[in-house]
Amino acid sequence: MSNCFQALGSVDPPGVVQYLDPVFEPRSARYSSKELFYVASLPGFTSLPRQLVPDGRRALQPPLYLYGWEIDRAKLGKYAEENDLREFVEKTVWLDEDEDEDEDEDEDEDEDEDEDEDEPKTRIIIAENESRTMLNVMYSLAKDVGLRLRPQCPLGSVLAQGTMVSFFALYSNYQLADAPSETEIAKLRAHLYDCIGETEPPKWLPDDEEFQWRQLYFR
Repeated sequence: MSNCFQALGSVDPPGVVQYLDPVFEPRSARYSSKELFYVASLPGFTSLPRQLVPDGRRALQPPLYLYGWEIDRAKLGKYAEENDLREFVEKTVWLDEDEDEDEDEDEDEDEDEDEDEDEPKTRIIIAENESRTMLNVMYSLAKDVGLRLRPQCPLGSVLAQGTMVSFFALYSNYQLADAPSETEIAKLRAHLYDCIGETEPPKWLPDDEEFQWRQLYFR
């Protein structure tokens, strides 16, 4: 991993060693559900500890951590509606019993009697795709301040608040060499405050699917 990230304000400088909970000790064994819930109860990091910076000289590479903000879906949904960023898709749904009976009453009496009456009934509806809507908002907000989002998908899911939480990810601990500058992040933070009332600073939280130590794992 390149040393060009050492000036990042989101990463501890060389020589600084944070005390970490024993749960963060390198290990080849997978974490139990109980341990994952415990990790989800921890507050995350405003500055990434050096122990969680990938280093090809070590046998075990750290879990995947994402840097950004926990998502308030209600706030992003409101912003999407106000700025025409909602995205809709066709969706097939099963008719419940009452709807099925209503459909039968409206059918033509001359309908083929051989039709299988037990055949499941469905309907095509137009529904909002919430994940795509959230992505539209994220890309729009970043574009407003000229910021290129690094991850393939900035809509992440992290261990936080004792559970799994949606996350606006700017980059991961495996993308430090290509991280946005502090100036870019400060502009985005101010824009988030103006647009959706986000008051929290960005922080590091563990990806909910990849919280494990791995052999020479790079992202």
